[in-house]
Amino acid sequence: MAEAYFRSLCEKSGRRDMTVASAGTFAGGGDAASSQTVSVMREYGIDLSCHRSSMLTHDMINDADLIVTMTDSHRHHIGSMMPAALKKTRNLLEFAQKEGNISDPFGGSEKIYEDCFSEMKVALDNLFLEVVGKIDGTIK
Repeated sequence: MAEAYFRSLCEKSGRRDMTVASAGTFAGGGDAASSQTVSVMREYGIDLSCHRSSMLTHDMINDADLIVTMTDSHRHHIGSMMPAALKKTRNLLEFAQKEGNISDPFGGSEKIYEDCFSEMKVALDNLFLEVVGKIDGTIK
C-alpha cells in the first residue's frame, strides 16, 4: 500500500526523478496483494490487482538513497544485512512525528487494512514533501 500510494503521489505531481520500490524483509517474493489491499487502494484510484511482492536484496539496499521501514524489526533486519545502511534507513512513522510501528494488517479484515493505510497516509504525504524538498533544494 505504501509503495503504490507514494508512487501515485509521484505520478500525480509529474515527478519522474524518483524511483519507488517495496520489498519484504521476512515474506517471500511473488505473492499477489491481498484482496483487502486491492480493495482499500482502489478507493484511492490505485490498481494493485497485478502487484507482486519482492524480497529485499543487498542490491536494493545498496541502490537506495532512502529506506523507509514499517517497523523497528524491519530496520534491525536491514542493519543485520548491511550495517552501513542504517544511516539511510528511517521508520515511516517518523514522518508523522510519531514513534512506534505500523501494525501489519496481514490476515485482517478490510477495516484493519483501511486503518493501517490511514496510519500510513499522513506519514507518506509528509515523506513525499520532504523528499521532493530535498531534491528541489528547498530542504537541506
